[in-house]
Amino acid sequence: MFEAIVQLPIGFIIALSGALIPGPLLAYVVVKTLSDGGRSGAFAAAGHVVVELAIVSVVALGLGFAVKTQALQTAIGVIGGLLLVLLGGLNLSRVKNLHEFRPNVPGLKHHAIIGGVLFSSVLNPSVFLWWSTVGLAMLTQAFLAAAALGAILWLIGHFLADLGWYSLVSYSIARGRWLLGTRAYKGLLLACGAVLLLFGAYFLASFVPRLIL
Repeated sequence: MFEAIVQLPIGFIIALSGALIPGPLLAYVVVKTLSDGGRSGAFAAAGHVVVELAIVSVVALGLGFAVKTQALQTAIGVIGGLLLVLLGGLNLSRVKNLHEFRPNVPGLKHHAIIGGVLFSSVLNPSVFLWWSTVGLAMLTQAFLAAAALGAILWLIGHFLADLGWYSLVSYSIARGRWLLGTRAYKGLLLACGAVLLLFGAYFLASFVPRLIL
């Protein structure tokens, strides 16, 4: 049971690590909040989750095959580990170069849920790329560790991180100030970057030896 429960915070931390990196969806939430108010972040996150659920549904169709095939498990683990290390390095590099949180993107007039969908799909194809590599590797690991319950709790943690982060961003901007401040934001990036590096190293240590044997 513990193996399943621990997947929830793991999913939360991994998702938060990606959400913290300034990108199209985060910039959209900032702009949308300025015109539509503090609920924009939650609505945009809901649209983001809809896209992720669709991608997960497609991924889940092949998850059982991935679990049963050692060669595919190894490939997913190695690729996912490498990308986690790269993403962790990206987080850490952003800490060094970050001076101010000022994302910029043209505002759109449609509802924030639709914006969340658009900025998680056609306007941000990296979401699908992430799920087809890192997301698939982590989800497979959660499934191997604690079966379906582990995978479900990992997903819940992932979705809660998206909802919580974008809601916080939207609320803080609507209140007229960035609640975290640059120093706290840097601290979060540093912590999440370190976590990504640790998971990446774990994946590589677990799966690279299979390539040699």
